[in-house]
Amino acid sequence: MAANVQSMCQFWKTFDLQDLQVLTHKKNMVPRAKTSKGKQKELDTTATDLANRQDESDISRKRLVEQSREFKKNTPEDIRKVVAPLLKSFQAEVDSLSKRSKSAEAAFLSVYKRLIDLPDPVSALEHALQIQKKAHRVQDLEIENKQLRETLDEYNHEFAEVKNQGLAVSSRDDLWAEIPRQR
Repeated sequence: MAANVQSMCQFWKTFDLQDLQVLTHKKNMVPRAKTSKGKQKELDTTATDLANRQDESDISRKRLVEQSREFKKNTPEDIRKVVAPLLKSFQAEVDSLSKRSKSAEAAFLSVYKRLIDLPDPVSALEHALQIQKKAHRVQDLEIENKQLRETLDEYNHEFAEVKNQGLAVSSRDDLWAEIPRQR
């Protein structure tokens, strides 16, 4: 179990959640020294920029649809027939890219919502590791205590035997001392 807590703690230190919570723009790298509020602001800014880009993309797409309609109205039919497959291919590719982009953005925002308020578990894991080390030390002390009690019991038993032997010797000495008096 100690290895599990220790390996989890090491993983989260390496993972560095606080740095992960700092999303950077390609142009603007965020310094490591930013405060937690600064990090959250940067992540919020990224999410806001993403939402703005989604709105801009929707507007641009509507503009392209309108331009396609104008092209169809103002272009002779023989040219439209030649260009139609190309326009359909472009439209299908734009639709596919838009769908992929929206899916990726939705996934990012979902992770962002969960990640932004997630507490960094490193301090809790370090605390758990310290408690685990103390618990292991207590367990070692309990084993040592048990061994010392067993040793003390052995010593008490030996002491009792020696005391009994001492009493027996004292009794014999008294008997030996009385033998010459009885004569």
